[in-house]
Amino acid sequence: MKRFFLLTVLAGSMATVAKSQQYEYAEPTRGGSNYNNWRIGVFFAPNVSWMKPTSNKSNDKLFRVSSEGNRVGYSWGLMVDRPFAENYGVATGIQLTTTGGKILSRENTDATPPTVANRVTSAYFDYKLQFVEVPLALKLRSDEVSNGVHVFGQLGLSLGLNISKKASFEVTYTDASDPSGLKTVSGDNEKIFDGLAIAPAMLSLNLGGGIEYDISDKMALTVGLFFNNGFAPDITNPAQLDMGYKGKFADGNVRLNNLALRVGIFF
Repeated sequence: MKRFFLLTVLAGSMATVAKSQQYEYAEPTRGGSNYNNWRIGVFFAPNVSWMKPTSNKSNDKLFRVSSEGNRVGYSWGLMVDRPFAENYGVATGIQLTTTGGKILSRENTDATPPTVANRVTSAYFDYKLQFVEVPLALKLRSDEVSNGVHVFGQLGLSLGLNISKKASFEVTYTDASDPSGLKTVSGDNEKIFDGLAIAPAMLSLNLGGGIEYDISDKMALTVGLFFNNGFAPDITNPAQLDMGYKGKFADGNVRLNNLALRVGIFF
């Protein structure tokens, strides 16, 4: 009888301890790090963007192409984390990104110019673009390293849909109807109406990392540096441009990149 009583008490104690441990494991932790929780927040990210040709010559070898500088922009939107393990999860969201870059195409004097009445000899374009982007990344987040501070890193893809396209430009071209020969046309912050002059959708590879600081059980401040590398398709298609000049030009395979400093808060 005594053995039965002792076994019953021991079994009950073990069950109570197991239940207590299970309850504590599922309890939300500071900063919402329990991997059963969705985490939603907002962010703002100033960025520096640039356009980079993959070659210094256009595909037809008729133009030399170069990047002519950076453009300062910004992103803002929602960030969503869905952990699926203690230190791993999926990061997504939706954001509006203002970006762009500067590209110069000059006639290649080493190539034989085409025998056409009108041709472009030089084209400088300063593009100003906006995209709605949806990122999807694998996120790794460390345990607490010191006083509510966590380190994180993530790698993934981003799909961007173009919603605005403008450009300041200066194009020099030959005009067969003008005896003086070369003519120049320019514009400042002009809308680009041609649908395929700028890629309607863009895929980017994004890599980032930073720190998160737990403010409370539900709130966390996050600061990170992110590099976004546009890799498909070519962001510009000058053959589709119609900005008041005669002739066409090419700028090779141009990619759109940016480096952003993101500051946000999870609720």
